[in-house]
Amino acid sequence: MCALLLGLMFAVAFKLAIGAEPGPSATAAGEGANVRLCIDPDWAPYEWLDEQGRHRGIAADLTRLIAARAGLRLSIVQSTSWDESLSLARTGKCDALSFLNETPERAGWLSFTRPYFFDRNVIITRAEHPDIASLADLPAGTMIALPTATSIIEQVGRDFPGLRILPVASEAEALGMVEQREAELTLRALTIVAHTIKTEGWFNLRIAGEVPAYGNRMRIGIVGKRPELLAALDAAIASLTPEEVDEIVNRHVAIDVASGVDRLLLLRISAGLFLLLLLAYLWIRHLRGVNQRLAALGKQLGEDIAARQRAEQALKESEERYRSLVEMAHESIIVVQDERVVYCNPAFHEPVGYNMRELARIDAIEGLIHPDDQQRARENHTRRITGEEAEQRYPLRLVHKSGRLLWAETSGVSIRWNERPATLNIVNDITARIEAEEKIKHLAQHDTLTGLPNRALLFERLERALAAAQRNHHLLAVLFIDLDGFKPVNDRYGHDIGDALLQAVAQRLQGLVRESDTAARIGGDEFVVLLPMIAADEDADNVAGKLHTALASPFDIHGQRIIISGSIGVALYPRDGDSAPALMQRADCAMYREKQIAHAR
Repeated sequence: MCALLLGLMFAVAFKLAIGAEPGPSATAAGEGANVRLCIDPDWAPYEWLDEQGRHRGIAADLTRLIAARAGLRLSIVQSTSWDESLSLARTGKCDALSFLNETPERAGWLSFTRPYFFDRNVIITRAEHPDIASLADLPAGTMIALPTATSIIEQVGRDFPGLRILPVASEAEALGMVEQREAELTLRALTIVAHTIKTEGWFNLRIAGEVPAYGNRMRIGIVGKRPELLAALDAAIASLTPEEVDEIVNRHVAIDVASGVDRLLLLRISAGLFLLLLLAYLWIRHLRGVNQRLAALGKQLGEDIAARQRAEQALKESEERYRSLVEMAHESIIVVQDERVVYCNPAFHEPVGYNMRELARIDAIEGLIHPDDQQRARENHTRRITGEEAEQRYPLRLVHKSGRLLWAETSGVSIRWNERPATLNIVNDITARIEAEEKIKHLAQHDTLTGLPNRALLFERLERALAAAQRNHHLLAVLFIDLDGFKPVNDRYGHDIGDALLQAVAQRLQGLVRESDTAARIGGDEFVVLLPMIAADEDADNVAGKLHTALASPFDIHGQRIIISGSIGVALYPRDGDSAPALMQRADCAMYREKQIAHAR
């Protein structure tokens, strides 16, 4: 854990690989010219497309600043993947690619600007893996996970043929394979590593080494030969200052690191220095002949003291810097100790509605978490405190001060807070995602016109009902309903009236069945009613009679008086079958027999 945090502290301590000398005038490319820009839609925190299709991230902010200074307008070409963006660029659908390394293969069809962002590539392994001085030292066949269509996968394949490359689709997938021990290591940019590990909660990964020759020098790639555009962009890039780039990077990269000064260590160092000075004084008094050596010793001691003071100042600045990052983070970050919230950043106040003073008086589990999720949260908190394996990411429901519920995904690690055990937790609001998943699930299991369960949900409930009937030895019934006279209604009044009639039929069916029963539409004008538990065969016939009467009663559809009827076939378990397909087939056959008898009359 400590090794990972110390490694991540360098994620924002990078230098720009750009110059500051002036370049050609941006107007050479045409003031206000439009540039169609292809980007990587899923490469956070470098760049991504948000839900509204807007270009976000470090590269997005930098390219907008560069374009503004070059007097250019950017049009983002929408794509679903980096591979698609490369394909669009190759076919002339865009003028430039926003953020990529220069390689010999790419140089054959792209012109590259000077680099405007530099990021180191580091080796990521699990925490227990030893340091790696060089990829060449690894045994043949060592598995390394690398995203496809990247410059790194080309370089590693060329320079280290003994490694076994596992191609993956994304940065997160590469780190995930290392996390799950499906790969032994990956080689990724430091900024990406810091962002992904924090987002995914993979705190048992570590930085095991670096490949200096593989540093990322990110440029804008221009399709074809366009010297005026290249000159305008290079001039704008040359005007960037390190402070401007740092401000953009810090806007998107937040690393959660707690650091402090070891006062006991400093006290011991000070005491040791005092003792050394005292011995030096005594030595000078008694051994005047060694003044030169003592002078050298005094100089060294002075340098040590200055170094200690610089280290203390650096630690203080680091603490202030990372506290600022935590305070400004969009994710909710809380520290829980003795089931009380002892710290939270401002982002946590909105989802729960409490200020810090109110939170300090509330039980962090019973006061903030839905009762059905409290045991899971308490077990994971306790496991982390005691050093046991706990769930890294799991969903739970938070209770807002107003009583409103929201879904959150939480991950955490064990830490020391004021010299006592606590847990640091990252909480993300996933309410919108859960609601979208529920809506998709409902659409997949229900008829879009009537809102009744569809065939898939009907069969799922019928299978469960059969299992219960077999276990408890009771009867169940399936009623297959086909509307008589529905086609003439469609032919005479049109499909709008026909759809409204089907909706009215669905409402009548729902109004006649019990809450435990299921009324479903399985297609066209066919409906099924499932009675999962009946006392006798006559119960099914009674329900069928009520349905006949209800369907024969006239319908008022948009001012039209419409009369139809229904043919109903009944199948019983266990008399007519002991499986869902068998019961549905018997009920269908019974319905057709009734329809034939009605026509014969």
